[in-house]
Amino acid sequence: MSDQATRLPSFLRSPWAVLAVWAIYAALRLAIQPLLGWHPVGADEWTRALEVRALLDGQAWWDVTQYRMNPPTGFSMHWSRLVDLPLAGASWLVGEGLAFALVPLLWLIPALFALRSIMLRLQFPPLALGFGLCLLPLFPLLPGTFAPFGIDHHAPQAVLGLICAALLLSDRRAAAVAAGVCAAAWVSISLEGLPMVAALAALYAARYLWAEQRLLAPFLGALAVAAPALTWATRGPGAFALGYCDIMLPGHMAAFAVAALGAFAAGFVAQPNLFTRLGTLALIGAASLAAAVALLGECATNPMAELDPLLITYWHGHIAEGLPVWQQPLSAGLVLIWTILLVAAGWRAAPRSPGFLLLAGFALAAGLYSLLLYRAGVLAQLLAIPFAALLLAQYLPKVRAMGAAVPRIAATLACFALATPVFVSALAKPLDPYLAPDTLRQDAAMLIEGGPCDYARLTGLPPGLIFAPFDHAPEILGRTAHSVVAASYHRNQHPMRAVIAALTGPVDEAEAIVRSTGADYVLACSSDADLALYRTAAPDNFANMLVSGQVPGWLEPVMGFEEGSLRVYHVTPTAGTSSPRR
Repeated sequence: MSDQATRLPSFLRSPWAVLAVWAIYAALRLAIQPLLGWHPVGADEWTRALEVRALLDGQAWWDVTQYRMNPPTGFSMHWSRLVDLPLAGASWLVGEGLAFALVPLLWLIPALFALRSIMLRLQFPPLALGFGLCLLPLFPLLPGTFAPFGIDHHAPQAVLGLICAALLLSDRRAAAVAAGVCAAAWVSISLEGLPMVAALAALYAARYLWAEQRLLAPFLGALAVAAPALTWATRGPGAFALGYCDIMLPGHMAAFAVAALGAFAAGFVAQPNLFTRLGTLALIGAASLAAAVALLGECATNPMAELDPLLITYWHGHIAEGLPVWQQPLSAGLVLIWTILLVAAGWRAAPRSPGFLLLAGFALAAGLYSLLLYRAGVLAQLLAIPFAALLLAQYLPKVRAMGAAVPRIAATLACFALATPVFVSALAKPLDPYLAPDTLRQDAAMLIEGGPCDYARLTGLPPGLIFAPFDHAPEILGRTAHSVVAASYHRNQHPMRAVIAALTGPVDEAEAIVRSTGADYVLACSSDADLALYRTAAPDNFANMLVSGQVPGWLEPVMGFEEGSLRVYHVTPTAGTSSPRR
């Protein structure tokens, strides 16, 4: 065997392979970033930037209120300082722009090391190991998650979940403890991680049930200790008094503690057979569930259950990343379904071992969860990478051995097309307009007009309170010194409802709503999807009037914003006439 043939497998197993793959990926992403702009893109990314700026400017650690939304009260936020911490630290060291570009890329390093750990523990051959480190760009939900300025909380959550998967495969108690701490950080960032943490606990329970491996108690014990510690450290003792259901509450912590105590107690009792262990696990699960239901009360159900119907109709029901698969376009739904099929196919091709069974169970749980919550597909796709790598390593050498060039090339492309979701999604994309669910309003899409709006132009206006749709309200705050009436954060339903009610309702009712907020300006961007959706409510509603420029007398067009996609109007100090004017 040649030295090169010996060195390559050795290199692929080394940490240097991870760092090399990361360096290439990061360099390519940073190289194209000037084409995309050195600034956040989505509303959540801009709001995260505002959180970090406020922290660095001296806002209290436990206070994550956005005071420039609905001032002076501000918008109560459920976000965690755990995500702010690396961004704030990096911003302090190297400046905001470079920090926001680098930190999302840095999250990819622990993700790749977790994938490496999974593949080494499952004894992947060198070719599969190499594919596993390089396939990430071919899974549609992942490149945008680990991209410069992708500073929302999705990357940290997914990385924590992937690390938990790697630790799950270890037989060491220290690994189970580490998994419990990572799971606690996961649910402290967002309760959306709770179903997957439950799946993780179930898999530790399965290890105890079938092989009497006593790792459930260390996992649950670490979770029961770390969850309240992290919640208190990042939110403070006053967070529980606010009455919101969207964060880790004492009821969740009590359920963790009951489960942990039950698991530790089971360790001191002889469990001679499978049925005894099954009964013990059933009692632990029932006791922890009873504790959660008893202490959480109404918060044991969906935190969005009490959302105002108007907000469901014109806001939450159209946030694609938070909707189930049947409310997605065909191409997006196929991404999730194909990911699950990859896990199933890869598991069938994998050697039969407890480790592969555990990983497949966790990956399938993530895939099924993503069918209910689209953004959970980020973790599902990370967990699917090892299975896709196995499929490629198994079939690609056979394909490459084909004699004829044309069939060999076609079969090679087919291998990659079948082993990643990106190609099937791309093929289905042209069909999306014809098979769109009700949540993708085609009538709204037809009302999007003009080019993108440059909100930086608003810096030329005297600072004031802007009455604007939700989608770009955080960007307005991030680029200017203005304040906004509302943005899309569910704890603050009253001002959110006011914005939607005014824009979707009659013009004569909009004046009272706008004036009640104390707004100085009213803004409309004709190319924004949310404003287009509001315009579908009625042909003569306030949103349509703003876009047309035929506004009532209590609004005055602001000089420089009378035409084009971005329209801005000044609210006159006293009510004017109701006749339209240009």
